[in-house]
Amino acid sequence: MAALPGIKPLRLVRDRPDRLVMQVRLDGRTAWLKQFCGTDPAASVAQAQARLRQAAEVLGQDLDAVAPPLLALPERGILITAPAPGQPIAQLLAGADDAQRAALIARMGSWLRQLAGTTRTRGRFGPRFWLNGLRTRIAAASGDWIDRDLVAGHMQRMRAEAELLRGAEVERGLCHGDLTPDNLFADTPRPGVLRLTAIDMQGSAVMALARDMARLLVWLESRREKPAERVRDGIALPDWLALSGVRGLMASDQAPILRFLIGEVMLAYYLDSARQPLRRRALMRAMRDWAVQEGTVRPVP
Repeated sequence: MAALPGIKPLRLVRDRPDRLVMQVRLDGRTAWLKQFCGTDPAASVAQAQARLRQAAEVLGQDLDAVAPPLLALPERGILITAPAPGQPIAQLLAGADDAQRAALIARMGSWLRQLAGTTRTRGRFGPRFWLNGLRTRIAAASGDWIDRDLVAGHMQRMRAEAELLRGAEVERGLCHGDLTPDNLFADTPRPGVLRLTAIDMQGSAVMALARDMARLLVWLESRREKPAERVRDGIALPDWLALSGVRGLMASDQAPILRFLIGEVMLAYYLDSARQPLRRRALMRAMRDWAVQEGTVRPVP
């Protein structure tokens, strides 16, 4: 990225083919810079700005918030947003006991519920979209670290479950698109009250709520050092219950779709884990647990 007047790079956060994310200093203030690298960066900037404004309006910017845009440079594909107060929830999770972990997961779920708000609609689920995305990822993946048998078996199971879900009702709403503890910051504006502020919102504004839930659950599982005693859909049961148990977040008929999308995110994360051997092992374990379950709770062998 070329030098920009008034902007000082501080650290690189993410460098992917589709986007670059950096922490910067803008006119003396810490901020987040995102540079879009797609076919139409200017349009991506406009879409991201509009989405952040919509999210801010829906959330209310009180205890549930999103970091607002500060500066847009569409000709460079750059959008700079304000910093989020507090610290990433990922840091809080690292030192949390079981009860605190469940509370943090539930709090992230309530943030998503607030974001979806009145934008919720019902439509028809299209599993082929997600399968096609995985096929593209598999075709592009290379390296002798990939367990091709595991990948092929997982895809076979995904295709079988897709047939059962074709045309099922899916609940959609305004979502984050990359709901992980790295992208939600927590602070306490007053004692006993936790405010969450999101950064780095991704993708289409409206999507299946279960997709954001799946990404959060798989992120958590992919960083688990030891297998959980009981799992559901390859996810530690306490984490699954903490998120799915948030009142008003997920209707009961969405559980099969959540399971399918957990499987989709697991494989996508696995194919991106070339430089993350520890995370890859956790994902392999989770994928095998996912494959032998059908929305049931089972002890880990």
